[in-house]
Amino acid sequence: MHECLLCERDMKKAKTIFGSGCILGIYSLLKLDTPKNSKTREQYLYKTIMKRTNTKNLNSNQKVWLADRYLTYQYLDNLQYGDFSEIKSKLDTDIVNVSQVSNFSMLMTANKIKLKEAYDLYKKEQKFNQNINTLKNSKDEDITLKFLKSSFSYIFNISNNANQYVLSASSAMQYAFWQAVVEGGKLKNYDVSAEFLQHSLKKNAGSILITDGVIVEKIKGSNEFKKKLKEIVEKYGKNSDEFFAKPKDKLNENSVEFKNSDLYYAIHNADLEVTGKKKEQKWNLNIVLHDRYDYTDFKDIRKYYKDTEKVYKSIFSSILYNLAYVSVGLGVIKEYDIYIKFSIDDYEVGEWKNF
Repeated sequence: MHECLLCERDMKKAKTIFGSGCILGIYSLLKLDTPKNSKTREQYLYKTIMKRTNTKNLNSNQKVWLADRYLTYQYLDNLQYGDFSEIKSKLDTDIVNVSQVSNFSMLMTANKIKLKEAYDLYKKEQKFNQNINTLKNSKDEDITLKFLKSSFSYIFNISNNANQYVLSASSAMQYAFWQAVVEGGKLKNYDVSAEFLQHSLKKNAGSILITDGVIVEKIKGSNEFKKKLKEIVEKYGKNSDEFFAKPKDKLNENSVEFKNSDLYYAIHNADLEVTGKKKEQKWNLNIVLHDRYDYTDFKDIRKYYKDTEKVYKSIFSSILYNLAYVSVGLGVIKEYDIYIKFSIDDYEVGEWKNF
């Protein structure tokens, strides 16, 4: 009883090194024609690998070790996500030196990465590419939600003892995932959400200051903002021609919570600072919104399902939030401060038209 060298599954009574399915997959990876006689496939594989690596005079164990290191290199070489240049260089050295060792553990990469680990990364990437294409092409919200819940969990579920190569590949696939979310947001007219997420993916995502554009216009047109602004002006300007409403003080918490889909995903809840001066019964207002683009806690979806008017939007946002929480831990998404400053002149309390 022994395990397949590639997938490490029990092969019971088999005397071969690779399982029948795995050997076919290896032939496909190496673009080799498969011998019709299954009994000769492993020997032909060893012979081909020795020829490709210009290696001669190996004993039976060394042939297996050469195949192990060569195939590990090939699986890593076929990955587009992650940086494996250092380990591939060391694998190259081991492939050259395999004829000089009497034990597999003497190879420098023997304890750094297993063939199965490289193979698993390869399978994950194949699955990821299929799922990301489905996500990009999906127009059905239910399908999109299903994919977010189940089809990408493996790139976010990373064990605490994961090696550097798993972390590298997972981080790169997470980055590609969020880029797809950015593009999807743009297509669905979630311009603000897409812009903020794109900024968080930058290597050095510093604070941003916004003074005009689509974001300001969406905020001005928001019913939640209009309602909060009216409350502030009525409260602080009741007995004065000037006022300064702080974002937070001992008695008040001046913040606005957005329920519009784009602003909900992009900002959700922002501190609000308002400076007002009255002129001829109208107010000239200087406004500053501040939000910290962060993901501080893991959300229990059952707790947040009433967070918005639509259950779907609540679950969707909570799932994205939880995935982003993991990406922050890996440094894929960076947290930063957002400041939005603009003015509103000739404001009258109770005025609900677009500014």
